[in-house]
Amino acid sequence: MTEIWDYIVVGAGSSGCVMAEQLSADGTNRILVLEAGGENDSFWVTLPKGVAKLVSKPEHIWTYAVTQPREDGTAANEFWIRGKGLGGSSSVNGMIWSRGEPADYDAWEAMGATGWNGASMTDAFVTLEDHAAGSSPTRGSDGRVHVDPAIYRYPLADRMIEAGAAMGLSRVDDLNSTDGPRVGLYSHNIRAGKRESAARTFLAPARKRANVRVITGALAQRVIFDGKRAVGVDAIVDGKPQRFACRAEIIVSAGAIESPLLLQRSGIGDSERLKAVGIATIADSPDVGERMIEHLSIAMPYRLAKGTGTHRSFFGIGAALAMARYLLRHDGIMATGPFEVGAFLNVAHPDGRTDAQFYLGGYTFAVGDDNDPVPLNKIDRRPGITIYGQLLRLTSEGSVRANGPDSATAPTILPNWLSTEHDRTSAVRMMRAMRAFMASPPLGNMVGKEMLPGADVRSDEDLLAVFRRLSSCGLHAIQSCRMGSDATAVVDPRLRVNGVQGLRVADCSVIPGHITGNTNAPAMAIGLRGARMILDDKKRSA
Repeated sequence: MTEIWDYIVVGAGSSGCVMAEQLSADGTNRILVLEAGGENDSFWVTLPKGVAKLVSKPEHIWTYAVTQPREDGTAANEFWIRGKGLGGSSSVNGMIWSRGEPADYDAWEAMGATGWNGASMTDAFVTLEDHAAGSSPTRGSDGRVHVDPAIYRYPLADRMIEAGAAMGLSRVDDLNSTDGPRVGLYSHNIRAGKRESAARTFLAPARKRANVRVITGALAQRVIFDGKRAVGVDAIVDGKPQRFACRAEIIVSAGAIESPLLLQRSGIGDSERLKAVGIATIADSPDVGERMIEHLSIAMPYRLAKGTGTHRSFFGIGAALAMARYLLRHDGIMATGPFEVGAFLNVAHPDGRTDAQFYLGGYTFAVGDDNDPVPLNKIDRRPGITIYGQLLRLTSEGSVRANGPDSATAPTILPNWLSTEHDRTSAVRMMRAMRAFMASPPLGNMVGKEMLPGADVRSDEDLLAVFRRLSSCGLHAIQSCRMGSDATAVVDPRLRVNGVQGLRVADCSVIPGHITGNTNAPAMAIGLRGARMILDDKKRSA
């Protein structure tokens, strides 16, 4: 007899792990979690600074080839990466716990995502958090995710914060406690020197329950329908096809790239595009995979003329000492993420909203002979400081499209970077703001040569050309399965896929508008709120 599950969660990432834990908590629902990757039980996943070891390992990373046409007829090639295995990107990211600003979510509701406002999302964050600074009206202390706003600091980090304050940014102890221009130490979801991934905090306790089963190495091919109702999932498990049956609902939590691809392979998408790649239409939903927004980033490394940073902790005897300290005490530089200091500011947005985010660390990556940065596991052996900027309110929208009914067929991802004048202006102004930050006292008299793009790059035209060449994906894609109340929304405000029954999407793909910051915390909040909606709907229909 075929085993039938109450709920099938496709994808054990930041949203899916929370979803599985919440749906299984009362013991009455039988939950199946399908994850295409592995267990993610490597030491390098647990070690916060281990992220540099993970980005090139295919067992931990999905890699997507992206080609962006340029105005001059050439093309820029890039590889987007996402987390693979239990925990998804929360198992390989920089662990920055950034909640966005309440106004972000009020804007979601104004766009038609009814109920997704600043108050409801703040409530979700409070529920999730076990904050080292204790509880407050906007901060939680009883949740599963340990959040620490000051894991590791050093003199240069303090100078970075002072430089931001000298620029007019508010100096704060908790970057999530307020909005607007601000600077301070990043909060990280790290507990006792170990990464607090969604797998560790939510899925691990859920797996101890008899009503939960997790299958790794299960690559979902498509959702199966009986008419318009989702009734199962076809997957490839360890190289063999297998079908999983579902009696209640299927929740797709595969991320902003894979979730729209799974919907498209299942027959939900633009009917003409689906037909062109050999997929029969179940529901004509043209926005599936469309209107995608990303953050666009650029790193500017500098030499240090005075003082020292943290570079010596990443090679030779310094690395040995740092690792020994970590193994003995679970603290020090190895116990925190890649960047310690963060700043939020406005550079170009006409309404004055925060539209840029800076990440700062006391080291630089090596620069190759072609004057481009080399891969992220090559720390420069000379003293340096890096400021890494992200544009948070791009107006250019991209797409992710399936090219066939099989998951083995690579998708087409088109970011459409810098296609609007607003975005091009924002790019130039952000680079100028990054330079101003580095010139601000007390950093100004400590910082030496600007390694990239170099002090000789001055005009708007030259800065934009450099930005086009060196900028990269911010790893924060949203909106590819947009939530809303209008006829073209992919999912409704209760995350139900329009045009079919028994199918929801719960991850960053449903986000209908900008996030002022990183997306890991919002992804967990979406999983939490989505699970509550499912359980409430079940109770009402009983």
